[in-house]
Amino acid sequence: MRSDVPLVSFLFGTVVFAAAVLPVHQRRDDSLGSEIEKIEQEITELEQDLEQDLEDLEAYILTNPQHPAGSAVSTPAAATSFAAAASSLANAVSLATQSPSLPASDSSALASLSSVAASISSAYHSFSAATTPSSSLIPLTSSSTSATASTPASGSPVSANTTSASIMAPTATAVSNGTLNSDFTSDSACSSLCSSLTFSSDLEVTPYICESYPANTNITITGGQADVACGSTILLSGGGVCRVTFSITTSFASSTYGEVWLPNENTTAWNGRTISTDNGGLDGCVAYDDMQYLTGLGFAAFGDNGGHNSSAYDGTAFSNNNEAVLDWVYRARHESVQAGKDIVNQFYGKPQDYAYYIGCSTGGQQGLHSAQYFPDDFDGIIAGSAAADMNHLEDWSARFIQLTGVEGDDTFLTEDEWIFVQSYIFAQCDEGLDGVDDGIIEDPTICLFNTSAIPVCGSTTNDSCLTSTQINTVYQVFTELYNTEGELLYPALLYGSQVDAYRLGQLSGSVQGIAHDWFAYAVYNNSDFNITQLDQDNYAYADTLDEYHGNVSSFNGDLSAFKNAGKKLLMYHGLADPLVSGANSQRYYQKVAKTLGITDYTEIDPFMRLFRVSGMAHCGVGGISGAGAWMFGQTGDAWYPGVADNIVQNLVDWVENDNAPDTITGTKFWYDEPSLGLEFTRPHCRFPFRTTYKGSGEWQDAANWNCTYIEDWQECGVGAHPRTCNVDGSFT
Repeated sequence: MRSDVPLVSFLFGTVVFAAAVLPVHQRRDDSLGSEIEKIEQEITELEQDLEQDLEDLEAYILTNPQHPAGSAVSTPAAATSFAAAASSLANAVSLATQSPSLPASDSSALASLSSVAASISSAYHSFSAATTPSSSLIPLTSSSTSATASTPASGSPVSANTTSASIMAPTATAVSNGTLNSDFTSDSACSSLCSSLTFSSDLEVTPYICESYPANTNITITGGQADVACGSTILLSGGGVCRVTFSITTSFASSTYGEVWLPNENTTAWNGRTISTDNGGLDGCVAYDDMQYLTGLGFAAFGDNGGHNSSAYDGTAFSNNNEAVLDWVYRARHESVQAGKDIVNQFYGKPQDYAYYIGCSTGGQQGLHSAQYFPDDFDGIIAGSAAADMNHLEDWSARFIQLTGVEGDDTFLTEDEWIFVQSYIFAQCDEGLDGVDDGIIEDPTICLFNTSAIPVCGSTTNDSCLTSTQINTVYQVFTELYNTEGELLYPALLYGSQVDAYRLGQLSGSVQGIAHDWFAYAVYNNSDFNITQLDQDNYAYADTLDEYHGNVSSFNGDLSAFKNAGKKLLMYHGLADPLVSGANSQRYYQKVAKTLGITDYTEIDPFMRLFRVSGMAHCGVGGISGAGAWMFGQTGDAWYPGVADNIVQNLVDWVENDNAPDTITGTKFWYDEPSLGLEFTRPHCRFPFRTTYKGSGEWQDAANWNCTYIEDWQECGVGAHPRTCNVDGSFT
């Protein structure tokens, strides 16, 4: 009997274990609500569906003992089904952990759920490794992509970017900017670093640990970061590092914790560049996974806790302590970057040649803040799905429960009913707008969905209609948020993202945890604040505190200092994002143009580019809304062999070689599982261009799509609802 047979039994056993664990957590604490119920339901169904497939797979292995290790599995139903199981559970857990309604008290339950998902995924990969070449599961660490520098004319074809191994090699200026220490690869060079470090006179830094870790070993996370479940262990799969931990006293009432990871595997491990990471939600977590991914690309990576240790949904650190707010908004990042650069200089014996930043969601907002107020910190910034215009984003997020009500209310729609609505939205705005029936709305900002297409029931619903009250809820959910003067506070949720918006708590009648804690602790210093009653007075009051909170809105359109210094800002945003409207990044692009008096996009191109990613949910997470080609190297989970493009390498090529990306080619694997093979690729055009199908050729091939110029890109939008401007058509 082959060794794979016991493994098949283990795979099924893992699913059964997951089904058993989830109800325990649901009984322990019902506050996970619909997220847990959804995961439990999926696992129960998977348990039933997988049993027969796995038995078939076991039979196949027994009758094919010589199955070649390098060939594809010949039982695609079984392999695909199990991959779907792993992917579905992993996505469900990921969606649950990102839900703004999730209370911080459920971190232990989530840790167990994540462990179950990891076990299933690990089991699948163990089987896959026995039947496919092992290299297909190893993330790339040295290859890179280079985007074409030409500007596509309206209707011009787009081709996938080519691979260039030189982009992530050590910088051309590495020698001229100084000579590397000859012994930085030794363990003693790292262990002795803390005792000799000195810092800029305006920084109060206390180094804690300087320790060398070889490749393929685990870094154990301890202390406050471990206490709030920021991580437990991180596998250094990309190469060894010297890990430096430290704290910085940022004010009389606050401090921040930071880490710097310095590649030291060999004398060419460091590419001469630094890259900073940052937070998500309200969290105070060092972005360990991002740092591991980026050091694998050769960067010296920086991370900080935003001045506090907490989960994404816990803002209690802000209570009666605006100094902690200032740390989270900008100070922890800015001062950790300065300290990190000092550490790099002393460890390697020379300063970095280029400094970069990457972040998504809150991290995207923090990247924009750096561009607006600290233009000297970075040469290039990647700001993904930016949670910018922070106060108004939380106003918007908190409003959904007022529109939908809670389960049992006449206004409420269940998940199945939102899926029902989605079928009508796609019927109007998928193939009808982009020419391809692929379950992706290529540009939902031009979707004019007519709710009258939805069949109307009487006072009760069935599976083929909604009540008129529910249809009005659908209409309201997709409207913008204005103040009493008709000024736009926040653009609408985009069509196509509604099902994940339900699953992530926006439309499920849940209290929004981030919005609650921001208003309760940062705005009002009142833990009893009722976020479900948020109104225009609350909106206006929070706005008056923006400067006090360190310009937390991060929505200043004046990028003149950044632009004049030759810096580069690369933004991306999923157009199926259920948590931060994809229209908001487009709105910020327009604001920069208005603020700087720019009417020709070619004047923005040299310093700022925005890529709108069709079918991508928040930051790249899969899900029913995330059916698009969402992998392009924005995280380690989006960078595998076969991924056509890498946004980090695109930025490097732009900053250092003036080779600006016109498109970023996204990759979609079957079930988001690279080992199952490529499903399709698609170019995502820079704004103000729209990705359009050529009308012929396989739609799965990126080469058969164009970038078409949006001539009215500076206008409000389409239809009865101005998408990005005030009711009267003006911009503020």
